[in-house]
Order: sequence, then structure tokens, then C-alpha cells
Amino acid sequence: MNSCMRCGRCCTQFAVCVTPFDIVRIAKAANLNPLDSVQAIPEPPARERNEPAVLIDGQMSLIVLAWKSERVCTFYSPAGCTIYPHRPLLCRTYPFVRGLQDVRHRACPEMWAPSRKAKRQYLADLRKYNREVKKYTAIAKEWNSKGGGSLAEFVQFILTTNYY
Repeated sequence: MNSCMRCGRCCTQFAVCVTPFDIVRIAKAANLNPLDSVQAIPEPPARERNEPAVLIDGQMSLIVLAWKSERVCTFYSPAGCTIYPHRPLLCRTYPFVRGLQDVRHRACPEMWAPSRKAKRQYLADLRKYNREVKKYTAIAKEWNSKGGGSLAEFVQFILTTNYY
């Protein structure tokens, strides 16, 4: 069984949900304004992940990595991810959600599992991702209970919360 082929399909066909923690990590590492790396998209009626939706401009939305064109991540280049060491935890753990079972996913051209060497890191990243999504859920609940606001206001809100 092969490991990830690094074909880039997951970077060019899907929205990549990010947590507030991802936003902060990417902004620091890439020396960017946190708002420059994300966008809000309407929450789809059915989805495969469990990141919380937040109220942006009156609509329940997902916060995702910005696109340079339709569903092409702003950090994707033909040579690969330009922020690879600092990529979001969703990217680090994709396509695994609950463990490291062999996966045939709609983005992956063939079934694969992490190599023995990579398994430990995947599992650590999955645990961290689940902890961060749990904290993000609390942040989203607080934000939504206050009536939401613009994407810029949400980014400012996450930068000033006590969840870090």
C-alpha cells in the first residue's frame, strides 16, 4: 500500500476548514495578516467534517483557507504547499478522521495508509486536531451567541479570546 502521493487534489478541489489556532500559526509563520489567509463560505447542508460553523454577515459559515481561484488553496503551487511546515491540522491529518484505517477518499487517487514512520505523527496530529476543534466549538458558540459579525470582526475576536 502506498502513502500519500502528494498529488495536490486535496489542495485544489476542496475547501480546507481552519481553526482559530491554525489561523494564528499560519499568520505568524508566513508573516501575514491573519485575515489575508482565510475566507468564509456558506455552511453546506451536508459535510464530512465537524468543524463548527460561525455566524458571518448573518449566515452560518465555515472559515476556510483562502482560494486563489475556485477551490484552489492560496498556498498551493505546482511545487506543493508553500506553508507545508505550518499547514493547518486538517491538512496534516487528511484524509483521516478517527484513526489510521486504510482510506479511499474522493480526493485520493488510490487507497493508502501512512508509513510506519509517519503513523506516530499522524496520531499525534489527530489528537491535537480534535482538541483544537473542541476549543473552536466553544469559541464558535460564544461568537454565535453574540450575534456574529463580519469575517474581520471574527478574526479580531479569535485573536482576543482567552482560549489560547
